[in-house]
Amino acid sequence: MLEHRSVQEEAGFTGRHGVKCPLLLAVTKTEPLLSITVGSAVTVRGFISCHKAKNGLSKMVLHAEQIELIDSGD
Repeated sequence: MLEHRSVQEEAGFTGRHGVKCPLLLAVTKTEPLLSITVGSAVTVRGFISCHKAKNGLSKMVLHAEQIELIDSGD
């Protein structure tokens, strides 16, 4: 599961926004991913598609082709 949170300005108003999205790993090298923990800042490259669940409902899924840990500079 990938979660994004940010503060954005829209139409002159500032608000907190966020989304949680199922993540399908389509990467070939998974070893670098072992250092990623909950709360890590990452850059994800890939594509979004629609998957139909067994219950017939559709959901958005992010197919991650590349994941990079963002260096916090600490």
